[in-house]
Amino acid sequence: MSSKADLQALRTRLETALEARQRDLGPDHPDLASDLRELGRVAHELGDFPDAQALLRRAMALHTEGLGAEHPETATDINHLGMVLHDLGDLDGAQAAFERALAIDETALGKNHPSVGRDANNLGGVLKDMGDRLSARAALEWSLAIYTAALGTDHPTTKTVARNLSRIV
Repeated sequence: MSSKADLQALRTRLETALEARQRDLGPDHPDLASDLRELGRVAHELGDFPDAQALLRRAMALHTEGLGAEHPETATDINHLGMVLHDLGDLDGAQAAFERALAIDETALGKNHPSVGRDANNLGGVLKDMGDRLSARAALEWSLAIYTAALGTDHPTTKTVARNLSRIV
């Protein structure tokens, strides 16, 4: 995990790069969506939830416009927005976001793709926090199976999901 100073420096670099690209491409060019998502992710890590939400919603709008509402890039934006909503305590909003991202990724990439594993892990976390341990367990078991098959048992992501699953009592 990066220090706050490192994240602030990264945010400044990303903002400067985004401003330059916006001047070159225009403010609504679809190629800006990934830059906006990365900046939103950093804002989230810094605890700037309003800015993170705004940046992620803008990224999602540009990805939706450029690639379509059912594209995996759009699902990634929705997933990141779900994480912000989860951290804000909007569990219903987070659940809806994770379920939407999961549906898009499963349809576009197949039910055993690592992006589906990511979505299922995040959905499992919010379901756990909502008190639905049975559904949380099912989502986390699915995620663990995907990551184990794709990355192996010793991969850090697989270990994180296994740890998340072990915390379901």
